[in-house]
Amino acid sequence: MQYHEDTWEFGQTFHDIRKNRNIPLKQVADEEVSVSQLSRFERGESDLSVTKFMRALANMKVEIGEFVDVMYHHQRSENIAFMTQLVPLEYKRDIDGFRRLFEEQKAKYAANPSIYQYHLNMILAQSFICKCDETIPFPPEYLDEVADYLFSVEQWRIYELILIGNLYLFFEIPLLHRMGQEIYHKSKETGENQKLAVVVLLNIFETCIQRRETEYADYYREHLPEFLEDETKLYERNIYHFLLGLYEYQTGQREHGMERMQQAITVYEWLGCENLANNYRTDCRKYTKKS
Repeated sequence: MQYHEDTWEFGQTFHDIRKNRNIPLKQVADEEVSVSQLSRFERGESDLSVTKFMRALANMKVEIGEFVDVMYHHQRSENIAFMTQLVPLEYKRDIDGFRRLFEEQKAKYAANPSIYQYHLNMILAQSFICKCDETIPFPPEYLDEVADYLFSVEQWRIYELILIGNLYLFFEIPLLHRMGQEIYHKSKETGENQKLAVVVLLNIFETCIQRRETEYADYYREHLPEFLEDETKLYERNIYHFLLGLYEYQTGQREHGMERMQQAITVYEWLGCENLANNYRTDCRKYTKKS
């Protein structure tokens, strides 16, 4: 499958600027670029060559820097509008709210099939539905589609990390580990979005431990400390400390592992983070009870 968000975003941004300035297509067209070419470009149905694109911008008296600023604002505004709806719905465990969000994104994708992000947003909403009601199975074809998308794009930005960070529970460990390795290497190379990347890697580490996939868990046990050298990363370091204790507990070092987990819980207690302390206390009881 091909993902044409860029074509659509360029065309939509071009359309928005033209409409805002009340410039008809005929005024933008010339001997180099026709009205029909511009119309298809605005609908995301075809690309323009760099020469034709720059010519069309010049005909609207728009600088390339201005165009990029408008496009970035459009992308960011729509992403933020979707993402900001997730947190309050998750807090309330509002399954009906997530279903409405699912249908909204589904309708947007049906109307604009060139914008694959709407389909991914729909999948993201479905993941929250399944978390709210664990009797609802997560469609396996969605996992294939997300994996295909992730490994087809070169850069993993905040959106891609959020996708993995909310879907990691549904992936089989080998594929999840492949994603974890990509996150590790991309974060080491670029240093971008490292805080979010570390949280996702911690989640993957925890999942490997829970599923007793020790060989995979070893990878995160060894590599996560590279991101935690900064002493101000107290929250992430304490989660890692707890997970290291759980790892030790499940690999035969029960006494030392339990001590580590209790130390992490005590840190939250000292800092007055009672909700976190209670959550990790519950996790500790749950994980040790299974052993």
